[in-house]
Amino acid sequence: MSGTDSGPDPAPQHSGTSSVTVMPARTILRTFGPFLRPQWPGCVLAGLLAVAGTGVALLKPWPLKYLFDEVLLPGGGPVRPDVQSILLLIVVALAGVALLDSLVGAARSYALTYVGERVAAAIRTRLYDHLQRLSLSYHERTPTGELTTRLTGDVDKVRGLLTSTLVDASTNALTLLSMVGVLLVLDWQLSVALLLVLPLLMLTVASFRARIRAVEENAREVEGDLAAVAQESLVAVKLIKATGREEHESRRFRGRSDDSVAAVLRTARTSTFFGGAVDAVVAVAVAGLVGLGAQRVLAGALTPGDLVIFTSYLRDFFGPTRALSKLPAQLTRAGVRAARIADTLKRTPDVVDRPDARVADPPRHRIALEGVGFAYAPGHPVLREVDLTVPVGTTLAVVGPTGAGKSTIAALLCRLQDPTSGRVLLDDEDLRDLTSDSLHTHVGLVPQEAMLFRASVRENIAYARPGASAAEIEHAARVAQAHDFVLALPDGYDTVLAERGATLSGGQRQRLALARAVLQDCCVLVLDEPTTGLDARSEDAVLRALQQVSSGRTTVIITHRMAAAMTADDIVVLDAGRVVERGKHHQLIAAGGLYTEMCRLQGLTGPSTALHDEETSYEHRSARQLETEPAQPSPT
Repeated sequence: MSGTDSGPDPAPQHSGTSSVTVMPARTILRTFGPFLRPQWPGCVLAGLLAVAGTGVALLKPWPLKYLFDEVLLPGGGPVRPDVQSILLLIVVALAGVALLDSLVGAARSYALTYVGERVAAAIRTRLYDHLQRLSLSYHERTPTGELTTRLTGDVDKVRGLLTSTLVDASTNALTLLSMVGVLLVLDWQLSVALLLVLPLLMLTVASFRARIRAVEENAREVEGDLAAVAQESLVAVKLIKATGREEHESRRFRGRSDDSVAAVLRTARTSTFFGGAVDAVVAVAVAGLVGLGAQRVLAGALTPGDLVIFTSYLRDFFGPTRALSKLPAQLTRAGVRAARIADTLKRTPDVVDRPDARVADPPRHRIALEGVGFAYAPGHPVLREVDLTVPVGTTLAVVGPTGAGKSTIAALLCRLQDPTSGRVLLDDEDLRDLTSDSLHTHVGLVPQEAMLFRASVRENIAYARPGASAAEIEHAARVAQAHDFVLALPDGYDTVLAERGATLSGGQRQRLALARAVLQDCCVLVLDEPTTGLDARSEDAVLRALQQVSSGRTTVIITHRMAAAMTADDIVVLDAGRVVERGKHHQLIAAGGLYTEMCRLQGLTGPSTALHDEETSYEHRSARQLETEPAQPSPT
């Protein structure tokens, strides 16, 4: 649809993260838990491996305890005769524990990767499906680069949170509890001293949490802006090159890139300071506790082997503690991304099927608008009390100046929008009482911009009917006056088009879009500005194609080009959202109103155009005028 007819946007919502709150862990699990549920076997396996890893971590220092207490420092007694056997067992135990730790760690890592990728794919697919169903207004006010970032970077952050981060946190918590239990048995006084360090760690975490949240939100917003600028510039590369604005766009991208670097560095500095503060607390605590443990050994309360276990657990204790202390910051960072995804998933389309919606039948009598009003925002109507009736098998042209509401009528007829007031009818059925899928099998739209994919001509024409035969595709191309130029392409129907059909002319792109509509075989066809931006030769070719396509169909042509409207059975003139004139071409010319003025501005008010007869019909133009433009080369 033409943006000029879309009307003002309703209170645009900024796409940045500033409008989205950070999700707490419980809300994240409630929101994304359904994506984890199908992967429960992998989750259970990862959990069991995490428990096994905790057990292996607890076993690590015990061979060293026996090395010190039974071999190296046996309490001043005589050296045991079986010391070599004991030493061999200790060495085997050390190697076995290390090997087991490696195997368990590798298996756990693979299980988490498997679950994480499956969960990410499920979230990404659900998000993509939901984006496809959201209303056009949402896509119009949300940059494509921002949506792309949500599908990629944001989903990856949430994947890491749901798998690695939470499993690691659970493993670390289990490890800490197990170590505390063992240490309490070894020496409760040292254990109490160790636990006294934890409040200081929590205080350090709390002092950094708000700052980490702020810099992460800013980094996420700047990242989305950078992606949006890149996507926008790449799409408009032809305009940029044609206007010599390459350097300007490079500077604009460089500026956003510098902003992104600065935001990431702010996040890195904050994380570095936070990690340094935590490490400093841990280092001081470890030094103090090792000194206290040495005093306990000298006092005879602990054996050297006990001190080895305590020191090893102390090192391993503060590793998980440090990781858990950073968990709030990780939750904050992932929470920003999760909130963006959840915000999109909770949005509902403006157009939804009613629970009792019926399957649409092909229209037998008419399509109509009855008293239709429409506004994109309250108080800013785009259409006002519009009444239109299109009998089945006829062609209606809707014309008017830019911003009159023409493309909004196209959206309403195809139920891309619902009217604010009044009804849109298929025969006597309100479109809101019909299922959207069944409606779209009967009412097809050819948008103003012919959307072509980076695929073969055959695949582009058959987009709405992938199973169509080669004969059906060729017939559709012939009806749309596209067959001849398609055959002139390097590989004919198998020619792979450039992105958005960039190597074809506007007229060629439009005729391929018409061929797609023919193959879809809708009995009602809505054409939104089919000749906009075309030169006279291309316009002539498209108009002839339109006559072929509309033959036998109910057709609504939305246009501001009078040449496209002249051959319609009926013409409606819109101005400021109201129907101001209606009739056939010669009647409207005779009335001398807005239609006459538009024809005059386009040089179509001569005697030959005042009469709508065979001499003005495109079907009776000379053979020279009916020649199609030569096909332009397509990339190999």
